[in-house]
Amino acid sequence: MKKLLDRIKLCMLPPPQRRSLPYECYWEDSILSQEQERIFSNQWLGLGRSDRLENPGEYEAFELCGQALVLIRNQDKELRLYANTCRHRGAKLLDGTGQCQAISCPFHGWTYSLDGNLKHAKTMAENPSFDFEEHSLIEYKLKELQGFLFVFLGNKPTDLSNQLGNFSELHQPWSMNELVTTRRATFEVQCNWKAFLDVFNEYYHLNNVHPTSIDNLYNKPEEADKTTGDFASQFGFTTGTGALLEEDQINALPIMENLEAPWSLGARYSWIFPNMTFAASQEAIWVYEASPITSTSCRVRQSICFPKNTTTLPGFKEKSLAYYQRLDDALDEDIVALENQQKGLNKSTSLQGHFSTLMEANVSTFCEWYANKII
Repeated sequence: MKKLLDRIKLCMLPPPQRRSLPYECYWEDSILSQEQERIFSNQWLGLGRSDRLENPGEYEAFELCGQALVLIRNQDKELRLYANTCRHRGAKLLDGTGQCQAISCPFHGWTYSLDGNLKHAKTMAENPSFDFEEHSLIEYKLKELQGFLFVFLGNKPTDLSNQLGNFSELHQPWSMNELVTTRRATFEVQCNWKAFLDVFNEYYHLNNVHPTSIDNLYNKPEEADKTTGDFASQFGFTTGTGALLEEDQINALPIMENLEAPWSLGARYSWIFPNMTFAASQEAIWVYEASPITSTSCRVRQSICFPKNTTTLPGFKEKSLAYYQRLDDALDEDIVALENQQKGLNKSTSLQGHFSTLMEANVSTFCEWYANKII
């Protein structure tokens, strides 16, 4: 049997010969450790959309790649991201979502401003060697692009513009900066994080997994786009809008302003490596972030977005429910397929299949990118 790295090199062959990732990459704990070191600590990671936590002090506590984090708006309405860990003895500071005037540790009462500065630590001022400034919360770099939020968890942030290359140019027709999020959800799936992102980015499974829900909405996709950054993208024409089930097409909301043909006649599926993907349709986008909990389970965060002027239309609330239902129906079917796939992958002999060059284009591109990062 070839060594693992030799098999991973098969993922770097030209697309017609390229092989899928070795099965170990979807269940082996040691590979997850390598991903943490070589990918998640050295790459800007997607945190979904930036239009949330509108008011000062609003926060959202979550985990990303095993790290406890808290996203919060400061008094200047800037988003900040901190390690959700007290600088005293490591207690978790905040849970869930909420709003606060300051961040106070539930263990010993150390209190931090919304800018992460330590403001109160009982009795510590009596210690002449104690420096309040040295005990600010650990903060991570955040950047925004096209309304998406990105974080760098490593010590030496790279250039996000280099990482994303021609991303803004390719997605300019959808005016993504102007979209607003109307629904967010978080859930867990019992599959490897890569498997969840794989299935969102390929057409090959549609007629088997979604025969009565969304398969008839999608035509054969166009050739994959040429990208210069760490992402993949592919456009495909749809019958009506791909964002609604066939029986709900009557509930279609207006096409985005200034979105012209061919983009107004289909959907673009894009994967920002490593962990965020989205579909840009005629009237909405839906976004997923996936991060590992274990090598065989992942946490997924969903955002659904519309143009702001669409959300103010009469009947938007009622019509948007049909969009949410379409996403929920397709997602439920995907999860059944993904968890079944994971059962087949676990501890299995390491095989490597060929890709359907057109129908799995984004997955194939990610596979090559991943191989270059891991080797």
